[in-house]
Amino acid sequence: MRRDNSEEATTYGSLAPEEALQLVGSDVRAEILWALSEARAEDGPPALSFSELRDRVEADVDSSQFNYHLQELVGHFVERRGESGTADAQLVAEMAGDHGEGYALRPEGTTLTRTIRAMTFTGDAALDPFPVGLDCYYCGAAVEAAYGNGVFKIQCPDCEYLYDYNLTPPGVVDDDEAVVLSRVARYNRHVRLAFADGVCPYCASDVETTVQDPADTGYPGRDKREVLVHRSCAHCGNMDNLTAGEAVLDDPAVVSFCAERGVNVLETPIWELEFAATDRTVTVESRDPWRVSVAVTLDGDTLAVLVDEDVDVVERTRPSRK
Repeated sequence: MRRDNSEEATTYGSLAPEEALQLVGSDVRAEILWALSEARAEDGPPALSFSELRDRVEADVDSSQFNYHLQELVGHFVERRGESGTADAQLVAEMAGDHGEGYALRPEGTTLTRTIRAMTFTGDAALDPFPVGLDCYYCGAAVEAAYGNGVFKIQCPDCEYLYDYNLTPPGVVDDDEAVVLSRVARYNRHVRLAFADGVCPYCASDVETTVQDPADTGYPGRDKREVLVHRSCAHCGNMDNLTAGEAVLDDPAVVSFCAERGVNVLETPIWELEFAATDRTVTVESRDPWRVSVAVTLDGDTLAVLVDEDVDVVERTRPSRK
């Protein structure tokens, strides 16, 4: 069933998003959510009894105040497991050895705490520029990677062409540059291919697609792109710009054509695939309506893929076999 974004948005617990954010505007509630997130078990987050949860939360409030903050979260970020409905009854169950009841994170609480964990790092989450082992397709200079302020950037230091510019969790940071590049390549491929498939990688909603002329968008002129494939999610606000080559990266014809010539496009870093990293092999066939051709050339053979204004493949021209 397609989501109607014209309806008033609610969280999974039927709470308006702005009200859900207001619920976390308390130190005690934030600590409750974090304590439940910290409570891990082999089969997932366990339910904590009222007393266990209160012991884990370092809040200088009495039992009734703690319970008030906890109940404000129940039904929205936290769920109550079991039938006993009072803190006293919960304590009785605990004393009887029954740990099946208690409080645990709901999906919203899990998503919230995971997001915070993903963007949390101990130390300096930054990397000075280092070479990625690629000569710029435009000017031949050694392309560099760098990380800072939550953004991983791969760019030519001379002509400034951007090969990649993605919001990336700081978990990518490592002392080994090869490990960093491998992580970034896999993470960004996951994000880009989801967008290319028309699915938001963050909230799993459908995304809207438009083909745009970079000159009409204020996109940096140094980027040298012929077209932008703009993907945007009306539900969570996530958006990105893809090259035409990235938009067809998982097309079966492209995957098989490259595989037959020894290149696995689903494992190779995107910046190492010229047809996906640049628009050097892109031809704008028409603008009204949009028709864009992407040429993939390997071992002297060329596969041409033509897409329309919805970035749907409308034609594939494979090389004839000798």
